Amino acid sequence: RDLRRGNSILKLCSQKKVMNLFSVLVIVGATLAVSVSGQRRSAEVGPYTAQFSGYKYIQRDITNMTTQLLSQSFDFLFLAADFDRYHRDRPGFEQLYREIADQAWSDAIALLQYQSRRGFPGQLDESYLFRVNDHPRMTDELGSLQMALGEEKRVAEMAHAIHQKASVAAEAAKGYDPDAAHFLDRQLIQRRSGSVRKLTGYIHIVNGLINLDTVTRDMGLHLFDHSLKTMQ
Repeated sequence: RDLRRGNSILKLCSQKKVMNLFSVLVIVGATLAVSVSGQRRSAEVGPYTAQFSGYKYIQRDITNMTTQLLSQSFDFLFLAADFDRYHRDRPGFEQLYREIADQAWSDAIALLQYQSRRGFPGQLDESYLFRVNDHPRMTDELGSLQMALGEEKRVAEMAHAIHQKASVAAEAAKGYDPDAAHFLDRQLIQRRSGSVRKLTGYIHIVNGLINLDTVTRDMGLHLFDHSLKTMQ
C-alpha cells in the first residue's frame, strides 16, 4: 500500500510539474505572440496616417504663416493698448486693432488645428525670435492705419503664395492639394481681402482729415473714431 501511495504521489507531482510547465509555456508563448503582434502593428501603422496629397510640400509655409499670425496678434494688442490710453482717447481705433489681433489669433489657432488634421503636429517656426524692434511703432492715426494695411497685405500675400503652390497654377505639381487651397481661401484669403479694402478706405478718409485746419482736424478725427466704434 505504501508503495502504491508513493507511486500515486509521484504521478501527481509529475502531472503538476507538467501542468506548471505547460502553463509557463503558454504564458511565454502568449507574451511572444503579443510582442510580435505589436511589432507587426507598429510596422503596419506606418502608411496609415492622415498625411496625403501634396500637403507635406507646403507644411513649412503653413508653419511660417502660423508664426506670423501669432506675432501679428500680439503686435496689434500692443497697438490697441496704446490707443486706449487716457491722453489719446481713441476707443474706436482701440477696438479696430483689437479685432485685428483677435482675428489673427483665431486664424493662427485654426492653422495649428489644420496641421494636426492633416497628420502633422501643430508647429511654429523655431527660428523666430522675439525682438522688441519687431513690434509696431506707436504712431498716430494715419501711420497706424498704414502699418495695419501693410501687415494685412503681408498675410494675404503669404496666403496667396501657399495657395498657388497647392493649386493647379503651381509650376511643380508636388504641392498640389485642393483641400489646403480651399481651407486657405475660406479661412484667410477672403477675410484679408475685405480687411485690406476696409483699411484702404479708412486711410483715405483720415488722410483727408489731417490736411484740414487744427480745430476741424481734431473734431473730424474724434468723429471718425466714434464711427469706428459704432461700425465695428
